[in-house]
Amino acid sequence: MSVKLSDIYSAELKGVGAAADLDLEGPKVPEGRVVRLRIMYAVDLTTVNRSMRLGYVRAGTKYWFKRQNAGASAFGVALDGELYLVGGESPIARVESAPSADECWLIARGEYLP
Repeated sequence: MSVKLSDIYSAELKGVGAAADLDLEGPKVPEGRVVRLRIMYAVDLTTVNRSMRLGYVRAGTKYWFKRQNAGASAFGVALDGELYLVGGESPIARVESAPSADECWLIARGEYLP
């Protein structure tokens, strides 16, 4: 399979904690397009075992499909399988009660389908 650079969906968003829930939202999928996300992570690079969520936004509403603690020696949670997003939707991640000054990330990668 040959993939061109224009076929790649990529989001790397950084946020800084402020002792509250921190939501990060990737770019919206253009109308008329479909994206298959193969990689999606919520990460807190500063503090282990944070409670995190993965989801997507459709028409301004947040849908969460995964919520878990990262683990005693882990900094993030990952998408299991693939996620398909259609035009107007975007991937989101939440680090719950992100401590002040923690460096947090949403990373999502996939490809636009023909």
